[in-house]
Amino acid sequence: MKALRTHVAGVDVHKDMLAITIMIGAGDEDPRVEHLECSTMTDDLRAMGIVLRDKGVRDVAMESTGVYWKPVYNVWEPLGLKVIIGNATHIKNVPGRKTDVKDSEWIAQLHRFGLIRPSFVPEGVYQRLRLLSRHRTNLVEDLSRVKNRVEKVLQDGNIKWSSIVSETFGVAGVKILDLIADGVTNAQTLAASVTTKIKRKEDAEKALTNCLTTEHVFVIHELMVQYRDIETRILEVENGLVERMRPYAHLIDELDKIPGIDKILATGIIAEATADVSGFEDERKFAAWAGVASGNNESAGKKKDPNAGTATPTSENS
Repeated sequence: MKALRTHVAGVDVHKDMLAITIMIGAGDEDPRVEHLECSTMTDDLRAMGIVLRDKGVRDVAMESTGVYWKPVYNVWEPLGLKVIIGNATHIKNVPGRKTDVKDSEWIAQLHRFGLIRPSFVPEGVYQRLRLLSRHRTNLVEDLSRVKNRVEKVLQDGNIKWSSIVSETFGVAGVKILDLIADGVTNAQTLAASVTTKIKRKEDAEKALTNCLTTEHVFVIHELMVQYRDIETRILEVENGLVERMRPYAHLIDELDKIPGIDKILATGIIAEATADVSGFEDERKFAAWAGVASGNNESAGKKKDPNAGTATPTSENS
């Protein structure tokens, strides 16, 4: 098979070092192979990028290893190297032949023959928007963890507030938590603070009768401080996203019209997929890239359940 590229490099990426294999040669000839190593410090990456460019290499391929590929991409792309990021699952080497040098050589060989499908890497502005959007997602997850910890402490202290309301952190719930954080544990006082409408208000005092100790109060106080701090940080990130998303306000308004999508989710969609989706052939390809399309598992003309291998057997067929 004739190679499609004559000057390529394959890179096995690690946190602190790169294993690089260069393959240079005509498409119908065995290439000249050269192995190099480089640290991932910015100056060293820049120097290695210049070395690759001077050797005539313009096409570079590497695995999408965590975030470790990003420093390499950030430095080499401006130097004129065409860097593609391949899915690690798609370019896995043969078991038993795994070393850093052999991995880089395998990647270079695949890239030379055009067998690596490049991952979607957006422009710099969208990568910065992704950074903010994903940071907000992480903060929301942190907030959820704090809420779960609060609920565990409440249960440990015999407070059953979540049994009579759908949201522990509703307006009434936050008032109660603030009182507990200030050292108020009397059930009547806590129940009297509920001024909003709840379905089972008559059960409020019963649900708030507790066995809270000073240690429970201390932990609730600490968690409520953390809760409000994360809420403030989420608001700051959202304000930053709103400011940076002004050029895409019309797209956000259009996405907001879709049921189930609000402006925050629309912002995340644009940050991930960019404002130009022409790189996707159709909506099916876009859905597959987004991970919301079902996969195919067909053999000998029969389609198999992709989860069949992980199903838990029942007592009848175990």
